[in-house]
Amino acid sequence: FLFFFFSSRRRHTRSSLVSWARRCVQETGINAEYMGFIQRMIVKFLCLFAFLISLSYEKLGVLVPPPGKINEDELKCLLRNKVDMIVIRGFTSDGKVDKNVVANLKTAIAMNFTEIDVSISPCVPCEPDKQILELMKEIKPFNFTRVWININVPGWREFKAFNQGFLEEMIATIKAQSKPVGILTTKFHWEDYFGPTYSKQSTEPLMYQNFDKKPNFNDFVPFGGWKTPNSKHYYSGNNFCKANWEEYYKPQDISILFYLTKILSLIHI
Repeated sequence: FLFFFFSSRRRHTRSSLVSWARRCVQETGINAEYMGFIQRMIVKFLCLFAFLISLSYEKLGVLVPPPGKINEDELKCLLRNKVDMIVIRGFTSDGKVDKNVVANLKTAIAMNFTEIDVSISPCVPCEPDKQILELMKEIKPFNFTRVWININVPGWREFKAFNQGFLEEMIATIKAQSKPVGILTTKFHWEDYFGPTYSKQSTEPLMYQNFDKKPNFNDFVPFGGWKTPNSKHYYSGNNFCKANWEEYYKPQDISILFYLTKILSLIHI
């Protein structure tokens, strides 16, 4: 098991372990300064044990790069490498439904990916509601989870109030189609287009972008009202499984930390 941990294709780094340990201590509410040596060793052992168990629950996914037509062999390779989430490009910033979105959805659904989402790159000169309706007309019959709005595209106006209204209408139109929404952006783009104090969308899941090739949240800086992200777009153009994939990371379920907290409280550490 330890050999698998250190040699895994999923690239769990020492920084991931440090991040987990820090989070473990924070979640348990333990102050290590007031603990004896044996107590500290017990906590470290339990945190490491919980981390190793959590590897089965950590998730990695890919965003389909343009032009982006995927096939079964590529997806089988992803699944073998423990990548079971995919975001399929649905709409481009030049105002067109991606020509491959329907075929890509069919392929991903047939391969039983655990999470299948669709992304839209807004065409700002276009009508916000019409582009959503045009996309949904093509993809609504398919079973997918969420529509991610990719903010990191050109064409946004200088007037932040216009951009805010445009985004709000897009989100309202998606929700009217009974689909949840997510926001894909960077701190720079968000504040540049919508302003540093705009936080109306902070209740929607955030996928932030930083191509540091590190599948963790150590670099996250709060913005737009978001205190915690949902996921991280951390790698662009990783060439494996016969394609240059865009990779994203989504952390493991914190329920493991919940049970660890209960264990520590029972043994009075």
